[in-house]
Amino acid sequence: MTDLLHNLDWVLPLRTPALTSLAFGLSWLGYSTFIMFFMAVGYWTWSKAIFFRVMLLVAFSAVLNAYVKDLFQDPRPPLSIRLDDLVGTSYGLPSGHAQLAVVIWMWLAYELKRKWAWVLCALIALGVMLSRLYLGAHDVEDVLAGAVLGSLTLVAFARIKDRKWSWQDDPVYSLALIALVTAAAMITWPDKGIAPVYVPTLAGWMAGGIVGLRCEERVLGFSASPIWWRKALAAVIGAVAFIALQKILKLAGASLNPPPLAWEAVKGLIAGFFIALPVPWMLAKLQLVAKRPSGQLGRMGKYSSVT
Repeated sequence: MTDLLHNLDWVLPLRTPALTSLAFGLSWLGYSTFIMFFMAVGYWTWSKAIFFRVMLLVAFSAVLNAYVKDLFQDPRPPLSIRLDDLVGTSYGLPSGHAQLAVVIWMWLAYELKRKWAWVLCALIALGVMLSRLYLGAHDVEDVLAGAVLGSLTLVAFARIKDRKWSWQDDPVYSLALIALVTAAAMITWPDKGIAPVYVPTLAGWMAGGIVGLRCEERVLGFSASPIWWRKALAAVIGAVAFIALQKILKLAGASLNPPPLAWEAVKGLIAGFFIALPVPWMLAKLQLVAKRPSGQLGRMGKYSSVT
């Protein structure tokens, strides 16, 4: 059983140029660049309710994955069989790709509640997980652990998301919880007490998204347009605006030279807020999204209308 979980020699005879290209494509679905833009574009063009929840799940799962990785410090497969050179020196257990594939795609299937969605999303998640084995970035144990951790996260989130707790009506409590959990994670981080820089980034992203959403529902109350060409144009314009923001933040960081961890939190805060309010406002001005008729105040309880 140990050899089956850790030995990837069986993968080597399966490698072909076509399958390698496919594996890289599937693995790209688990990297931050795709996930970041997928969440943002889905928020503007599909459903802000669904993709706000996806954002919360992704942020929590990414921090949890990094914490568990550094807790177990289980090495990846040897470099001699590894094709993916983007993993750096990070540990292998559990697989972040497997965990996030389950969290993102199976949650979308859960939200859609359609048979075709369950089949399609399950195939995508399975493809991402198999790609990590094929590329030699993880062994079977890593992938299984990631899938189990992602599944447990989904079960827990599905059970608590519709609970009617009074503290959820006030975003101050949510922001305080984010700050508390982030601080506790960084203080207790198992690998020499040094958390990855993206931990404060994700915390800022969640906080900015919550604040931006609350403000947006008071002043705008947008929803995705049902017209396909408006969706496509909104996706392109929103993505370009988001890329421009990232360039501006990079230049600002280089010129100001702020404290690294604090700046990561600020960047996340700005990015989350930007996705939730300025971009929808711009798209509404361009008539690429629908907005609530004036005089109708949005429901402001429990993450607003995204419950």
